[in-house]
Amino acid sequence: MRSFWPRSTLWRTVLLLAVLLLGTQGAVYVLFHQYVLNPAAERFAEFLWETDHALIAADADHTPVGTLQWRSSHDLPGAPASNYFLRQSASYLAQIAPGAALRVGPSDADATWMWIRGSHHQPWLGMRISPMNFGGQGFMFMRLGVIALCTLLGAWLIVRQINHPLARLAAEAARIGRGDMPESLEPIGGPLEVRHLEQAITSMANDLHRLHEERTLLLTGISHELRTPLSRLLLTLHLQDHDLLAEKAAMLVDVSEMDETIDKFLTLVRSGDQEKVIQLEVSDWVAEMAETAQERYGLEIQVAHPAGAVVLPPLSCRPLALERVFRNLFDNVRRYGGGRLDMQIVRHPAGTEICLRDHGPGVPKRDIGPMNNGTLPRQSGHGSGIGLRICQHIMTLHGGILRFANAETGGLIAHLTFPDKKN
Repeated sequence: MRSFWPRSTLWRTVLLLAVLLLGTQGAVYVLFHQYVLNPAAERFAEFLWETDHALIAADADHTPVGTLQWRSSHDLPGAPASNYFLRQSASYLAQIAPGAALRVGPSDADATWMWIRGSHHQPWLGMRISPMNFGGQGFMFMRLGVIALCTLLGAWLIVRQINHPLARLAAEAARIGRGDMPESLEPIGGPLEVRHLEQAITSMANDLHRLHEERTLLLTGISHELRTPLSRLLLTLHLQDHDLLAEKAAMLVDVSEMDETIDKFLTLVRSGDQEKVIQLEVSDWVAEMAETAQERYGLEIQVAHPAGAVVLPPLSCRPLALERVFRNLFDNVRRYGGGRLDMQIVRHPAGTEICLRDHGPGVPKRDIGPMNNGTLPRQSGHGSGIGLRICQHIMTLHGGILRFANAETGGLIAHLTFPDKKN
């Protein structure tokens, strides 16, 4: 069976508003007639009956002309009332006394005659009154037409406030499906619920875009990084037995390199998103990381704390994920930074900064920008650059910033800035 429920929001709203307004009109009609018009018709019938009896008792002039006219009780002047109010008045008049009746007519542009009979044996009393225009079917249909027009206009305005932003959201969703950058999303506006939906879609688009980039990086990076050691292993396997044994150490190095590469890419994918956030004291954390740098990476560490009685707020972090950042930086210092590292805690009005400065040759100025953006390509003899991207991703996860700069007296400085948590 075909449903008559409209499919579009506009016509659904129009239908619901129309049913609501018509139902309201019906309720008003019933209540008005029940509590206003019917009691008024009853009082009017009593007034007419009392007026007729008062005139008869006063022996009024029974002339057939003038503003008051009399007709025989056997005559039927005028016609039965045609509008609701006078019909109800005639009905109530008939209930007051047997034979009491009310008739109307004739009518002209200036006046209407109303005829009353108090009983079967009393004459008809005619009174010339002003025309009583209660409106007809034309007025009723005109009123319903105005209601329908206002309903349609109101529904269009209401639905436009919702449908227009939703249509733009649908267009933006199609753009996201085509792979557009999430930053290209424009403000949609509209009601509060639509803006919440826009924020949810924007967040989803950013997550999808990040997942797409990480998937692409994972697939292309693993294939690129593993190709060289796999090629060396394949060539080694074609050697004679005694040469193969001689290359065993090199093969173990290649396997270790492949394992490290896979671990780094998997770390990038996970990067501590599911780890619980805890509160740590900054000084204790720096001391623990300095001890790790000395024991596991063989670095010479010097730690400088803020001067004076500076109160450092606790650091909200995912400790395992944040430790990966420091370990990656420690490894770079061991390889390219001269094996010496200065760690300093700096307090800013809106956050806390941890600076790590090595004593190596630094990096070319052209590489500083890509390093800060996490887009530094593979450098000859300097790995794949995946560790830098891991660090940037984890710092973003903490709401912090990782920036690199060359020191004026030589070496590279890594600035790790953590904003204060807002209550």
